[in-house]
Amino acid sequence: MISILLKSRKLFLFFLLLTIAHAQNRQIDSLKQLLPTISGKGRLAVLYVLSNQLENTSPREAREYGLEGVSLARQLGDSSSLATLYSSLAFSSSELGDFEQSLQYGYRSLEIGTLIHDKRKIASANSTLGIAYVYVGQYSKALEHHLEALRLRQELGLIIPTASSLNNIGIVYHNIGQYDKAIEYYKRAQERHGSSVTDLVNARYLTNIGYSEFKRGNFETAMKYHTEALQIAEKSHYDGVLAYIYFNLGIMHSEKQDFEKALSYLLRSYRYYESLGQKYGSLQVLNAIGTNYYKTGRYSKAFEYLDRAVVLARQINAPEQLKSSYEILHSIYDRTGPTAKAYQFYRLYSEAKDSLMSSNESKKIAEIAIQHVTTEKQREIELLKKEKLISDLNFEQEGTRTKILYVSILLSVVISSFLFFNYRRTHKTKLTVEEKNKELNLLNDELTLLNDKLKLLNDELQIKMSEIKLLSGLLPICANCKKIRDDNGKWERMEQYITKHSDAKFSHGICPDCMQSLYGDVLTNFKQP
Repeated sequence: MISILLKSRKLFLFFLLLTIAHAQNRQIDSLKQLLPTISGKGRLAVLYVLSNQLENTSPREAREYGLEGVSLARQLGDSSSLATLYSSLAFSSSELGDFEQSLQYGYRSLEIGTLIHDKRKIASANSTLGIAYVYVGQYSKALEHHLEALRLRQELGLIIPTASSLNNIGIVYHNIGQYDKAIEYYKRAQERHGSSVTDLVNARYLTNIGYSEFKRGNFETAMKYHTEALQIAEKSHYDGVLAYIYFNLGIMHSEKQDFEKALSYLLRSYRYYESLGQKYGSLQVLNAIGTNYYKTGRYSKAFEYLDRAVVLARQINAPEQLKSSYEILHSIYDRTGPTAKAYQFYRLYSEAKDSLMSSNESKKIAEIAIQHVTTEKQREIELLKKEKLISDLNFEQEGTRTKILYVSILLSVVISSFLFFNYRRTHKTKLTVEEKNKELNLLNDELTLLNDKLKLLNDELQIKMSEIKLLSGLLPICANCKKIRDDNGKWERMEQYITKHSDAKFSHGICPDCMQSLYGDVLTNFKQP
């Protein structure tokens, strides 16, 4: 009797977990209390839910539950849960700033999803990989993964995940400075979500749109979106969203030269990010606070925050933020000295900048976007072809049935009617296919024009670069005769060195002081009557 009751209790718990897959904070607390009392599949189901539900609000906890879930899923041989848990671990690791680990988890999830042929899992893995690549500044890879996630989610008819992918693509375009395109994708995500959008997600959409509007120069519009998002986040205590909103408001007020208000928002944002353990968010805010102190002339405070930013950026491998830290530190030392320090940070800034997105990266992003549009058009054409084939088959079956029913007198009428309607449908489909082909040809022409334009821009850039000839670095110069030592150790007069290494040309004259020094006696005698 007792064993039957225990089995019934386990079954009840299992079905209870299935009904609370989208549990809110109160239900999450209930799951945490339930966890010590269960084992096996029931425990795996709880860990699965906790890992997924906490990855946004408490990534540290989410990762702990996810790691235990992975271990248990391996023991139970549950590949489906394993793929999802790895995807969740990838996301929470990104939130915590562990991007190398995030990419490892993401590719592990993708591998398992591919092995079990689960398109939903494959899409999820691609999404988390795209998020991680945005954090490390590899935007072309991020866009590839997000577009693949979008394609699969649209194919599966998944509304909310599709909206999430559209939002993620918007984030990529925002980061590469294409704010119009970013807003387009954010709004498409909102529309896709529709009335089912939660307060948390809606607050994020509003903040994303608002910040892109700010980048486009629309400060008032940006403030309107952020105010609405802030009201939602404060009412619902969404700490992660609050941290993001306060950060954006700090940046916006800093641009408006309202530095005290900016610092107030940034310090609040930093407290939230620190409490959540979101290292990348903390890093962004540290750089922003350091920049504000630099702009207000409080250099010791600026050094304090920027030094912490450099340490954190190196720790989590965030090259774009590291570049920003070096740039501000160079500016401070350039203003306050010593010059050697300024030069050191300028060199570090230059190296970090060179390691980030190049013109080839920009071109690759453009090619990925065009390829995506072309693939969508080809899919439409394939669907039209399939529809035509199905239509033809339906007509054939209908014609066969009609021939059987109307044997003799109606035979000729049926055949002529069949041919007539078949011709009309075929002709209509042919016109549609031709129209789509024309659209595709136009798209190819646009692609050709775009490539030509890119080539012209590259050629122009090469010409401009060839015209530029700079003197840079530290020049060893004789303290007495002012000769300069070249790279081969040879000493040359200053005018010879500069003429050789730049486009400057020298003409010789003599200043009044030297004229007096050299020819003073002659001038004096000349002036005497």
